[in-house]
Amino acid sequence: MYSIEQEETTIQSQHLWRWRDLALIILGTVFLLVVGVILFIIFNVMRGANPEDLLEPTVAQTIGLTALEAIALIGGVYLFGLRRRGLNWDAVGLRSASTTWYLIAFVATLAIIPLASLVTIFVFFVTGQPLENPQLDFLLPEGLSAIDALAMLFLAGFAAPFGEELLFRGVLYTLLRERWGIWFSVLLSSLLFGIIHGNFAVGLTGFLLGIVAALVFEYSGSLWTAVLVHSINNSLKIGLLYLLVKLGINV
Repeated sequence: MYSIEQEETTIQSQHLWRWRDLALIILGTVFLLVVGVILFIIFNVMRGANPEDLLEPTVAQTIGLTALEAIALIGGVYLFGLRRRGLNWDAVGLRSASTTWYLIAFVATLAIIPLASLVTIFVFFVTGQPLENPQLDFLLPEGLSAIDALAMLFLAGFAAPFGEELLFRGVLYTLLRERWGIWFSVLLSSLLFGIIHGNFAVGLTGFLLGIVAALVFEYSGSLWTAVLVHSINNSLKIGLLYLLVKLGINV
């Protein structure tokens, strides 16, 4: 007789990602981050840096930690997810999309950026909270050169977003989608994506951006469209920030 337990096992086997996979990927990513930070501190101390000075944003710290975030995210998904399960990159949606979908992702991003800004300003106006971005000090360390700015544009504008999309859309959204459908999964994965940013203003923008990224991923079938959304958002904002500083405008 076909038991309930057998039916549940069959359903679970049809799921691409399991809860255990997600837990191992997250733990693996955190492990890589912690090891990377420890090595970063040891390296700087061996060069004669004061450990207390490492709390202040520097060019090396900004570039190094941003690169570390990207490496940990990509490495976590690959080592503790794909490689451990014997899966290829197609399992996280890294497949080509039509030109139409890349165009849709591009236009949707240009639309959501001002909309997210207006929503954030409105929410802060209603709640009376100061509108602050704690990432500014990190993105604008003293002594940032043009080469450093280009490096940050690549790291924060593409590499880190690529890693975040692998985890939040490629794994988390897919896991939720297989169990609870599109809209619940879109909202929950986007909410978690916003929360991990640790700041209300940045998190609210991340939540709205996550919705767009999840939707273009869902309907295009390609994670590259979500990466495009995320990369355009970050690159435009970081590029504008550096341009304003270059022009001597106080930000």
